[in-house]
Amino acid sequence: MSYYPVLLDLKEKKCIVIGGGKVARRKVRSLLKSEARVCVISPNLNPGLRRLSEKEKISWIKSYYRKKFLKGAFLVIAATDNKQVNSRVSRDAAAANVLVNVVDSPAESSFIVPAVIQDGDLIVGISTSGQVPYLSRKIKEDINKSIIPRYAKALVSLRNARRQLKASCPSFKKRKAILARLAGKALILK
Repeated sequence: MSYYPVLLDLKEKKCIVIGGGKVARRKVRSLLKSEARVCVISPNLNPGLRRLSEKEKISWIKSYYRKKFLKGAFLVIAATDNKQVNSRVSRDAAAANVLVNVVDSPAESSFIVPAVIQDGDLIVGISTSGQVPYLSRKIKEDINKSIIPRYAKALVSLRNARRQLKASCPSFKKRKAILARLAGKALILK
């Protein structure tokens, strides 16, 4: 399958996570970083999710999954250890035109989540199209160690230079050429 890479603005959007275990907790944390409104559906929560609920960082519906819980959702993640439940979530979300990710089942998902590196405004997603997630994580580790700090630092200086150029240089072509030169200088290995 060929995927279309995209970064979603989830700020204040209702995102549902079905499941209350370790994998669900990891998914919830990444959704919270995106400032989503997160609701977890599960009869039980692991201690980390329970703390988030008690601190009112997430809402919790203490229940087994039901289709009605998808109402108004922008996105749903099925992260239970029950394949039948995850499959039902996938079918219900598809019928409701809600984006769905079933962990460990790209075929039942309308999107997959790449391995992500984020340093300030720099976001890099790495994917093997769901085929070998371990390899995505390994690539992430290697890139994070060797490349990201240099590019994150360059982003800060180039963002400021771009703002100044937009105010002082009306020609798009000239701005592009100047930024290309500045980028080359900012990224030279030391």
